[in-house]
Amino acid sequence: MKSFAARVLPVISASLLALSFATPAQAAVTTIDLGVASGYSAFIFGNVGSSTANSINSGFHDVEGRLAVGGNAWLSSFSVGQKSTAGASAPSIVTGGSLNIGSGAIYNGAGAGKAVYGVSNANATINTNQWFDAGTFSKGNASTLDFGAAKQQLTALSNDVSKLKPTGTVVIENSGYTLRGDINADINIFNIDSSSLQNLSLDLSSIKSTAHIIINDSATTINLSGGYSSFSGFADRTLFNFTNATSTSLTTYAWGSILAPNSDFSGTGHLEGTLVANSVSAKNAWGSQVEIGATGFTAANISAVPEPGTYAMLLAGLCVLFLRRRKPASTMLQAA
Repeated sequence: MKSFAARVLPVISASLLALSFATPAQAAVTTIDLGVASGYSAFIFGNVGSSTANSINSGFHDVEGRLAVGGNAWLSSFSVGQKSTAGASAPSIVTGGSLNIGSGAIYNGAGAGKAVYGVSNANATINTNQWFDAGTFSKGNASTLDFGAAKQQLTALSNDVSKLKPTGTVVIENSGYTLRGDINADINIFNIDSSSLQNLSLDLSSIKSTAHIIINDSATTINLSGGYSSFSGFADRTLFNFTNATSTSLTTYAWGSILAPNSDFSGTGHLEGTLVANSVSAKNAWGSQVEIGATGFTAANISAVPEPGTYAMLLAGLCVLFLRRRKPASTMLQAA
């Protein structure tokens, strides 16, 4: 006759497997990390700016950290890299295609910065209307920066983050949204479906000062406007995740990073965080007035353990199984 352990363990294993399948699946992401984009204030997969009638419509007015552009870049009346801390050997601008400059300044912190162009296109060129120091520009190659791999990784990250279960409550009030979190949580996740992210406010009494703030907006067209001042203490720990967005605009001063891998970006405001987008457009004839700060996003770890209710269900199931297996066969038959 088989021992009790030999008879029970296979059933316990099967029960554990069944319970594991019964538990709702979580997003695959365990760490929210912008990866290679973390080294840049703006990381754009496609083109930045444009040109019309021999004039440059600049994609950015000011990028305080480093700028990465997977396609062609048109910049004028701009500055890049003034608050960069990447080190003397790191270029302040990297483009996959051609770099076109009307006028502006390239810094590396307090000193002069450098730019690398054509890392994805051997036929890319450098075109500038003003004088720069010799050695400012150099031709790169795929080993400099792999934009294709970065886009794949960051798009997958955005999709995974969008599937995370919300932990906070969104209240519509004061012509905007108030976000109420969990004072004990290290990460507060909020889901919104709105094309107008106007007057976002954190209920600071419900969110601890060291927490991360993740805001998922599933809209396809999104505009950030109005007041965001309550986010000022969370700039490096706030992420706006716009998975479905194809058009994003900023017309205010906002704190936090934006992950919008499929979206064009434009506006006249200031983002104190990292911008990840598909492209940047200059909607006005005088070019973009968007400013991107030097505050990056601090990676966040997502707990992958089951919820407390799962543990309780698992324990209860095993206890019942154990008691039933201990009963004599006659009792089991009688109960049947």
